Amino acid sequence: MADAWDTIIIGAGVGGLTAAAHLVKTGLRVLVLERNPHPGGTAYEYHRNGFTFPMGPLGFSQPDLVRDSLKDLQVGNAFELSRVHYRIRAFGLDIPLSLPFPEIVKELGDLFPTDAQGVEHFFRSIEEMILNPHRGSAISASEYLKGLIRDWRLRRILGSIGTREPYSGFPLLAAMWNLMCKEGIWYPIEGMKSLCERLVKAVNRNFNYQQNGKSKRENGGMGEIRLNKEVTEIRVVSGRVLGVTLEDDTQIDSDSVISNADYKNTFLRLIGPEMVPHDWYEAISTTKQTGSVFQVCLGIDLRKVNLSAFKEASRIIYRRYLKDSKEETLHWDAAEIDPETLASQEIEVSLWGGNEKITSPEEKAVVVIRVEAEHRHYTRYRSVSTQRIPEYKNYKIRLSQALIHEIESLIPGLEKSILVMDIATPLTFEDQGGRSEGAVAGWSWDYEDLRDNKPKELIRTPIKGLYMVGYQAFSALFMGGVPTAIESGRRAAQSVLDSTGPIEEISMPGKK
Repeated sequence: MADAWDTIIIGAGVGGLTAAAHLVKTGLRVLVLERNPHPGGTAYEYHRNGFTFPMGPLGFSQPDLVRDSLKDLQVGNAFELSRVHYRIRAFGLDIPLSLPFPEIVKELGDLFPTDAQGVEHFFRSIEEMILNPHRGSAISASEYLKGLIRDWRLRRILGSIGTREPYSGFPLLAAMWNLMCKEGIWYPIEGMKSLCERLVKAVNRNFNYQQNGKSKRENGGMGEIRLNKEVTEIRVVSGRVLGVTLEDDTQIDSDSVISNADYKNTFLRLIGPEMVPHDWYEAISTTKQTGSVFQVCLGIDLRKVNLSAFKEASRIIYRRYLKDSKEETLHWDAAEIDPETLASQEIEVSLWGGNEKITSPEEKAVVVIRVEAEHRHYTRYRSVSTQRIPEYKNYKIRLSQALIHEIESLIPGLEKSILVMDIATPLTFEDQGGRSEGAVAGWSWDYEDLRDNKPKELIRTPIKGLYMVGYQAFSALFMGGVPTAIESGRRAAQSVLDSTGPIEEISMPGKK
């Protein structure tokens, strides 16, 4: 007899768990299938020799949205957050970034007096865009700043909230400044894992749902999460979902499926071109995603290192001092990247868990180092499936050592304090995180790829009964990754309850 459920959810990431919890709360039988041995997707944590390291996000924005969602699902009690603060250490400057707008206007105006009026104008425009996000044209951040700010360093800081050349549209840039300075970036006191565990609790709880004084189901809604269960196919016939097939060829039936796998994996691997309208398949195949990262997680001995750089901010955007706007270029098509050139790029350095770790009684802390990386470069180190060729390990160690040595000027004693080191490349984020091409932030943020000043909802698909959740379920992360995933889960659940039909027009980012 077929194993039938009201809804099947592929992937126990934040979006999938949120959707499942809402559907269980309304009285449905929901099955969540997760290929990994843990729930939470990349919002979870992992352990190495007594240290806990992050799999993905180091925090999230929109704290009220996250808290309200947990409260609505009855798992929000005592969910405490700590704000994460940022600084930039680059261009010979040391600047706080996560300040209220009036304070950062003064800070930057004092540092760049000839551009003080331009800074004021910039943040007035940011405020206006925040209040009216869908008005005006989606001008590029680069074009907007070109005639406004003279100093090339300031153009980069304002245009990328870092050290890069401005690359996004101005509306998305405004949203990012809003998250940095107004909404803030937040970290759960109990760790990112605690967010996932609360959502799991909401899914596993059986609700007695009353409608018009009568129980919708005799035993209320029911949720079940099955780990280590990989979906290999979404079964589609005549444009509608029938269910899924697992790796062991088990078939599970349902008229509705919510995919927390990303778009490319869902449509290009789990369904295939013969079941998807040609135009949609082409759009998904060609739509660009963000890049990936090279990540080094370090478990360190606090007795051997100076962490004073983190006293005022636990996240630092760092770059080797540049006298002008010229920098060494990475050649990702080369057989190997020069480690020194990689170390000259923008590096995000995080004291994970907050600057309270500086005085930790355990005398241990975790430092996370991240630098942008291109997936295509690392594919040459893959042999079969998730296997790596022998040269891979030594190569990524050499790259890591260059980054650590570079950061030594920021964190004196770092090299000698390391007790544990774990390295992730774009292949790691692809194979273990399930992110196609290792993409870490959804669809491309580049102005050439995304010119919309209003994010499109991408939850509905051209297949009846198939819905999407996760950070790709909107055309841009105007709210940040975790809140976007939570909001997508809520909306996808409502679409299932409303039996919302398939969509015909192509709605992928940048496609008309």
